[in-house]
Amino acid sequence: MSSEARVKTTVATTTTGGGKGRRLRDLVAVNFGNTLEWYDWTIYSLFAPYFAVQFFNPDDAASALLATLAVFAVGFITRPLGGFLFGAYADRAGRRKSLTVAMMLTAAGSLVIALAPTYQSVGLFASVILLSARLLQGLAHGGEMGTSVTYLVERAPTGRRALFGGTSWVSVVLGTILATLTSLLLTSSLGEGELRSWGWRLAFGIGGVLGLYALYLRRRLTETDAFEETLQADRSAPTDIPGDATNRRLLHHWRGILVVFGLSVGGSVMFYTWLIFMPTYAQLHHGQAASSALTASLIAQVFFLGAVLAAGWLGDRVGRKPMVIAFGVTFVALTVPVNLMIDGSFGTLLTAMLIALAALALLFGVNGAVWAEVFPTRVRASGVAGPLSLATAIFGGTAPYINTALTQAGHHDWFLYYLMVAAAITLVTGLLMNETRHARLTR
Repeated sequence: MSSEARVKTTVATTTTGGGKGRRLRDLVAVNFGNTLEWYDWTIYSLFAPYFAVQFFNPDDAASALLATLAVFAVGFITRPLGGFLFGAYADRAGRRKSLTVAMMLTAAGSLVIALAPTYQSVGLFASVILLSARLLQGLAHGGEMGTSVTYLVERAPTGRRALFGGTSWVSVVLGTILATLTSLLLTSSLGEGELRSWGWRLAFGIGGVLGLYALYLRRRLTETDAFEETLQADRSAPTDIPGDATNRRLLHHWRGILVVFGLSVGGSVMFYTWLIFMPTYAQLHHGQAASSALTASLIAQVFFLGAVLAAGWLGDRVGRKPMVIAFGVTFVALTVPVNLMIDGSFGTLLTAMLIALAALALLFGVNGAVWAEVFPTRVRASGVAGPLSLATAIFGGTAPYINTALTQAGHHDWFLYYLMVAAAITLVTGLLMNETRHARLTR
């Protein structure tokens, strides 16, 4: 039997990727964990005003809140490191193992925060515990998105890679929705004193317990055929194949790195501006009531779930390039007029968010597939997770701060130009990149 035949036989006996039911269970398991990753990330920012004095000096509430938000920012700093570490681990040990470890760290971080002692009990050690938990979660979060997208695209059936990759963004939004609903439930059923004393712990406890269940689901994931086939080929092939070592070097695939980074610049800025920060912006700078802004945001997020899936379905039929280009053109042309629509009323905020999120869905329906399709299997997870988490930390995580700072300085129009430049970077990336719809993943 030839070496190639032995590889194919081994792959056939070691992978169990066939079967629609098994594929669906894997899709749910990965996305359930991704939902909880984003639940934990969002719940921290929502409940920071309540637990700040529990971990920092309670005699200075303002400084305690700033310190708590600084710890939140540290999570963004560690995300690029987590992206490269977990991506490299996924390329070496497998996507399933990487996703399982990421979920383990996330669940552990939430449980630690939920059970951590207070500043009054252990002094500065409480702050150290909070910081350590967030560092772990930041590392896990950095590796989660890139590796989960890689897994979903590799597990997708023929002709459904964009749709399967797009489900990762559905899980992201479900995480933010779940966190928002948890916040609304706890804040409406508990008094402020109870929230500050122990109520905030419930929010983190919920995330930790559900995270343990997600960990159970991920331990049962099927490894992808693309990774298993590459692994078996490496074991069977000679080690001195010309060009093989080069193929394993991530920097050799610099075009793919630029594509992932370029798509992530515009996508991350628009995601954090429109999906995460816009309700807060409407409250701070247009005086809109919190209930009105949050309701508009929730409706728009639900709409976004369907829009992403529709865009993924369309991207599997017309290709990736047209969708990316349409995203860039729409935001370059409509950023200023859509932002000027917002005047503090429910209707204008909802309309603006629906328009912006419909345009964002054009990109998010296909970007996961593109990321995976521009890299060979041996470096795919690290090639996706590293540049993605770096671009998100630089452009996405800073978007709310830049928006607030420029608006307070009377230069909100400068922020709009910043958004247009970010969209233009993604547009140029879409124009220059190759169409990847028919790219082979097993390479």
